[in-house]
Amino acid sequence: MNMYNKRTNSELIEILYQQSLLTFESQLSLREEIQKRDIQVDLSPLETSISNKLTQIKNLEYLKDFGFIAEKSADGITVTRTKKAIFNDITAIMLGVVVFLIGVYGCINLVFTFINGDELDVFTLAYKFAIAGCIFIGIGFFSGLKRVFDYTGFEITNFNGLITLKKRFDVKLEEIKANASEIFVETDEDTLFLKLGDQTILTSNAENLVQTLTLKELAKYLKGA
Repeated sequence: MNMYNKRTNSELIEILYQQSLLTFESQLSLREEIQKRDIQVDLSPLETSISNKLTQIKNLEYLKDFGFIAEKSADGITVTRTKKAIFNDITAIMLGVVVFLIGVYGCINLVFTFINGDELDVFTLAYKFAIAGCIFIGIGFFSGLKRVFDYTGFEITNFNGLITLKKRFDVKLEEIKANASEIFVETDEDTLFLKLGDQTILTSNAENLVQTLTLKELAKYLKGA
């Protein structure tokens, strides 16, 4: 169901004037609804926005949203992790350690508060629980640790139809060589997987159209299609 089918014509026109603020999915839905109703309005700004995004997807510019960059040449394509993504992961780990340690201190402090039988007002008790809760927030930051292990030294190339994947499996950096025909994309519930045989190269949110199209476009380049 189109997200705009319950909007009036005048509301659609108002939204059209702000189309640059819409997501790619919303822009496509808006264009579809306006065309279906045959509303006489200038769609050229919307068409330009959609066309530009499709070009950016085809050029793999949105691959940076995954933390990767693609370099294309006459011989093939090379995909590596961006320095910014590596920096962000390391920063997240360091911040996670700090927040985790604050949470540990908060837990110890909370335990001693109950052991000593200290009298506390509601605000102070809530504050102590909040500090102790930082331990769970800190753990959440450690997701960057897995990305560092998985993608430090990561590289995938297709040169003249030969795929070379460098990726860490169980910490050790390994190199896999395969034919381009072994590259494929599959969906499992809400996750899209770019795979080389049995090995997962990248994943994305299957409900995000830009990410989905980007991953599929990358698969085409890697297959040499």
